[in-house]
Amino acid sequence: MRSGPWKLAIVKQDEHKQSIPFKPDPKFVPHLYNLETDLGERDDVAAQHPDIVKRLQALVAAMDKDLGAKSNGPGVRPSGRVARPAGLWLPGKAPSKEVIDANYD
Repeated sequence: MRSGPWKLAIVKQDEHKQSIPFKPDPKFVPHLYNLETDLGERDDVAAQHPDIVKRLQALVAAMDKDLGAKSNGPGVRPSGRVARPAGLWLPGKAPSKEVIDANYD
């Protein structure tokens, strides 16, 4: 979970040894990093900032409630369906409204 300079690692971050499918370690204790001063994420400062850990854990819980960690939550839209997708276009390169309407109506 990221918020400003803070990163709360809620699972072990070892990209080279993660199992597929991923199985979280129930003994893992969240780690907190200040990415402004520790971009390499070497110094866990969770003990010095319990208030930030608590705030970020509340955000994680809200996200889990909305999106779901083990199964889809109510905030997950069906895959592959967007009513009127919008592309990211360079300035002056977007198709006209008429072209868009002709393709999606």
